[in-house]
Amino acid sequence: MKQFWLKQPVEIKNAILAVALVTAVVLYLYFFKFEGNITGFFRIGSILPLSPFLQHQDIFIYQGELGYDGQMFLSLALDPFLQESGTIDALDHPQYRYRRILYPLLGYIFGFGNSQLIPYIMVGINCLSIVLIVFVSSLYLKKYSGITWQGLLVLCIPGVWIILSLSTAGLLSSLLLVTALYCYRNNQPLATALSIAAACLNREIMLLMWLSLLLTSIWERKWSQLRHLLWAWLPAAIWNIYVVYRLQFQGTSGVSENFGYPLVGIFNKLAFLVTDGSPAKNIFEAYSFSFLLVICVSIFLIYRERYQNNKVIIIATIFYGMLLLMSSFNILNYYLNYSRVYINLYFLLLLAATYRHVLGKTILFIGAGLASITFLLAHS
Repeated sequence: MKQFWLKQPVEIKNAILAVALVTAVVLYLYFFKFEGNITGFFRIGSILPLSPFLQHQDIFIYQGELGYDGQMFLSLALDPFLQESGTIDALDHPQYRYRRILYPLLGYIFGFGNSQLIPYIMVGINCLSIVLIVFVSSLYLKKYSGITWQGLLVLCIPGVWIILSLSTAGLLSSLLLVTALYCYRNNQPLATALSIAAACLNREIMLLMWLSLLLTSIWERKWSQLRHLLWAWLPAAIWNIYVVYRLQFQGTSGVSENFGYPLVGIFNKLAFLVTDGSPAKNIFEAYSFSFLLVICVSIFLIYRERYQNNKVIIIATIFYGMLLLMSSFNILNYYLNYSRVYINLYFLLLLAATYRHVLGKTILFIGAGLASITFLLAHS
């Protein structure tokens, strides 16, 4: 066994360690937090109607809650073609939710349409996504910085464990993002375009990464890559047109609720931290929110000297930074929200190619790891 371990490349070792940690966390959540009920991973509330495919099952329900995004994804995975009218009734904003089709569709396909199996498959997709993110990040870092072990820093990111515990689509999007960046740096135009096209079908915010790759291709004069990226937005655009036609503007688009004038949401967040009466909660909220801002700024401070190797990272961070400035209090009010929405800032920091500032980057991720441990221990 020892000889087998020693012979494995570092990226494989990193993936094996990720499997061990992810397995431990999932078993801990499943048996101790969710009492052996897989639906606990989807944060199902008692206010919205249940999916008609869940009404005769034993469901882990959070009484008095509206429910969370995972509940919406599960409802869609059980009926991705909206064949039952009750599926639409189970969604808070049908048009907004239905745009993010890839994750629930994969749950349906690999769950063979079985309502008992689909929740397990969706949790499994997120588990596999974490392991593959560690693996692909390690490959990327091995080639462009030589510091392969830093791929394990993925496991420090709070959003990774938050998304896993809530069964939302962010981990699959992050996997596709990391894959797209790796393929782009390796001059694999088709693989880059396919990865980012799939990511845009999973979460609309990934269009920012598509635009970042497009602009970088122009900047670096990668015309072959540009030709492929010019069609990579079409699947998401076609799907969105279908969603509008199919649901006739049922619910909101999510834009007006989640984004507004620059800095208003941030100022409201700071005011909330000062006036809210829960010291322990406020300390964790302040730590988590401040850390997000620090990560965003650090990308510029650490990698401004080597921007030639990190053009796509810098451009993407500018877009994410602008989005963060325009985020409403609806996103910034709770760490479960902004930690998921802006999880990719952590990956942009991790993958920026540099041989310097290894210690600074590591310290930042260790700090993020403390937030992850706190979340897992206090999660309810």
